[in-house]
Amino acid sequence: MSNSPPNPSDDPELLPYLEINERLTQLKQSHGHYYQMINLEVWALIETMDQFFPGSWNRFMTNRQLSMKQFLQRQRSKKQPPTPTPKPDVSIFDPDHPV
Repeated sequence: MSNSPPNPSDDPELLPYLEINERLTQLKQSHGHYYQMINLEVWALIETMDQFFPGSWNRFMTNRQLSMKQFLQRQRSKKQPPTPTPKPDVSIFDPDHPV
């Protein structure tokens, strides 16, 4: 049996600085390609939906915009202190109350 030196690619602490940067660059490129593929698939889905249901994407985006506005309004109202609601004047309904 021969004792061979450890393979630097097996131990991250032994990897030279340039090799680490090269691997990071490859990983970033891989992620970029992945997101491009997702965008392409979404675009194909949108085009297909518009062929079968014309205007569906436009309606979806309009509903999405409305939903986002409603969501933001709810979030803002949660952050603001509740405004006290005025008590109704019930004296007009009380027959014993002097007018």
